[in-house]
Formats: sequence, structure tokens, C-alpha cells
Amino acid sequence: MKKIVLTLILLLATIATQAQTFYELQFTHPVDKRKYLGLMTYFSDERCKMRIVRADVGAKGSVMESEYIKRTEPKTRENKVGMMYYQPKNGRSMPTLLWWWTDFRGEDMEPEPQLIYDMASPEDRFDAISFKEKQLSSMTPAFVEMFYKPNEAEYKNLIAAAKKAGAQNKTDVTSKGGNTPTLRLLMVANTEVDDIGIACQQDIKNVTNEFRNIARVLEIPYEQTIVSETDFGKANVANAIENFKPGSKDIAVFVYSGHGFRFQDQKDYFPCIDLSPTAYDKAVENYTTMTDIYNAFTAKGARLNIVLSDCCNTKVGQEAPAAVSVSTLFSRASHSLDTDKLRNLFLGQGGNVWATAASPGEASWCSVKGGFFLLSFIESLRYQISTMTQEKPSWESLINLAIDEARKKTNGNGVPREQNGVKQVKTKSVQ
Repeated sequence: MKKIVLTLILLLATIATQAQTFYELQFTHPVDKRKYLGLMTYFSDERCKMRIVRADVGAKGSVMESEYIKRTEPKTRENKVGMMYYQPKNGRSMPTLLWWWTDFRGEDMEPEPQLIYDMASPEDRFDAISFKEKQLSSMTPAFVEMFYKPNEAEYKNLIAAAKKAGAQNKTDVTSKGGNTPTLRLLMVANTEVDDIGIACQQDIKNVTNEFRNIARVLEIPYEQTIVSETDFGKANVANAIENFKPGSKDIAVFVYSGHGFRFQDQKDYFPCIDLSPTAYDKAVENYTTMTDIYNAFTAKGARLNIVLSDCCNTKVGQEAPAAVSVSTLFSRASHSLDTDKLRNLFLGQGGNVWATAASPGEASWCSVKGGFFLLSFIESLRYQISTMTQEKPSWESLINLAIDEARKKTNGNGVPREQNGVKQVKTKSVQ
């Protein structure tokens, strides 16, 4: 069964999902009393880096750079219940960024972090002047030159990406006319179940917002069908699949969020999905396999099929142990969208994309902000279409990255065993 991770903090008011987002940090050093500037490039919870320079000389002086690692801890002192921090990999030459909260839901977290150079000396922490998002389109050459020398490759990449982002903010995406496909989403979510219902509800919000906005930017029609709440059940899911009728040029998306399992002697790597309408109905009498859904879905003849499931793949009757620690998942829309990459991914590709959250015998984990796998899928999608991503977008690399990011989210965080997704991707260019 899919398992929910209890969280102390829900959002850091909030740092970005996978596509790069930039943050400008300002602080005064407690020893030399000089003002410093930092530029954080944020990829995901697990991947970010920062450059720090003196505000008066910028990159003409000494430039410090480090990758950062995120940590969270419950706290029972200083009237705090939780702490999150980003710690540099290169030791004490760069400050650690700390956020605290006293409210269980993390709603009292301040947007500006505290800074500290030595975690062993908590009395030495001090407040940042500011920590704010910096939109890529507003990053002028003068600003970038504060942190990079003009002959650095990353300087050139940032300037080119900022220029492109600014142009896209002013340019409408042209319609493809009569041959315009429709993006059609069918989502099934077990929102009424007591243990993970809140995560499934959030999955609906996350997934529908994402695909609706993709269709809006591409200027193509969007249709969605949601099977949840009291409509959730095997018969209604079967009817929804039968009535799902994409055209040959369409993008067809199926997403499942809920409980899952596998039989003791099951050879299929993909799970069964539990479509029991209540806790009093037996899963083994109210299920279908993701393989059957995939086969039925892809047989409908859409140009591009995307079939995703965020559920456990544990043996039927086997309960995964409850998570006992904290997890943070950050979510903010990225401002570094490359519409050409987005168009290539959804309109320039055809074939089938199929993935599930966990390998045979593994649990799938979630927080109140949604399933780790679906959140990682959205992060990875945004990374693929970022102006700062150098490689050509592909569904193979996107799904590989989503599986890897979900694995990282469940490596630690009180989860007894990390999840490793299963996928099958067969796509090709249709342009």
C-alpha cells in the first residue's frame, strides 16, 4: 500500500521544483562586517549550488562556490518544533542556511534564513538581510557579472538563457491551426481513504494544474476526467477508460494515485491498483493491473501516451512500516521555461511512456503535498524544459530523472526502504 510520510514542514514559502530557479542572498558577515551577495541556483531538494561574492567587488574579487545539501530535523528546544537547513559541501568557507518553525505545519517559517558558519556553535548564527527569488528574465549582464567573469561558460549560458526567457515573456506561442492536438488527461485517485487520501487529493491538484498549464502555453485544447471521491471504484474506472477516446494526433495521459499491491506469485513488474471503494471491500476483488490499463490505453491510438502510477508494489497483505521522520518537498513554479523544448517534448514526440513509483516488493511514499514519484515527475519535466538545461529534452531522460529524484527523496527521511521506480519508454520524433 502507498504510505504517507508525516511532515513537520510542508513548504519553504517556497523554493523551486526541479527546473532551475534562482535566489539572491544578502548578508553582513559577523566578523569582517562586510556585505556579501549570494546567487543560489536551485534544481531540486537534493541539488542546488551557490556562489558568494563581496558586494563591493563582485566576481572581480574572490568568488566562493559550493554545492549545498538539504537536511531537516525535528526540534524540541528553543520553543521550536522543526528546523531545515542547507549545508555547503566544502566546509566552513560558505555559510549554512537555516529555517526554523514553531507551528507544526511550518506556516510561521520566515522567508529569510539565519546563517551560520559552524553548526557546532549555534550561538553564532545571524540573520540574513534578504533571500528572494530572482527571475531569470530579469538577470541583466551587470547582475550576472557580480558572480561570474564574462569568459566563464556559465556566464554565457546565463546571459543567453535570460535573453531567451525575456523574449518568451513578450511573445505568444503560435497555434498550429486545424491540426492542433488535444491534451487529454484521465486521473484516478483514492481521495476518500483515511491514510493517504490527503496526498491523493494533492496529487490531483498538482497533476491537473501541470497539464492544464502545459496545454495553455502550447495553445492546444485540454480536457480532463477525474475519477475520485465517491466515484472511485473498479466499475467507474473501467467505464472511464472505455469512454476515453483520444484522436490520432492527441496526447493521452493516465495517472493513478492510491494504494497498490502485487500477488505472491506475480511475474509482472508493474503493480495492481487497489480500486476498493471503502476499507471494508477486499482489494483482491476490486483491482486491475497497470499492465491492463496500459494496454487498453495505448490501443486507443493517440500519438503520445503517458501512463503513470504512484502506488505501492508490495505483496498483497504486506503492510509497509510507518515512516517516523520528516521530509520537505518544495514547490514553486519556475520562471525559466523554454517553450521550444516544451513543444518538442509534447508535440514533437510520439510513442508510449509508462512508469510506476516502486519496484516489486517496495512501498511508494508520499507526504501531504503529494506522492514523491508524481512530485519528482513534475520536477523532472520542468528540468527538461528549462532554458538552462543544455541537453535536448527526451522522455527517456525525464523518466529516469524522476525515478532517481523519488529515490533520493526516500533515501533517509525516516523511510525504512527507498523506492526505485519501474519504467518502459518507447518514443521517437514525429517531426
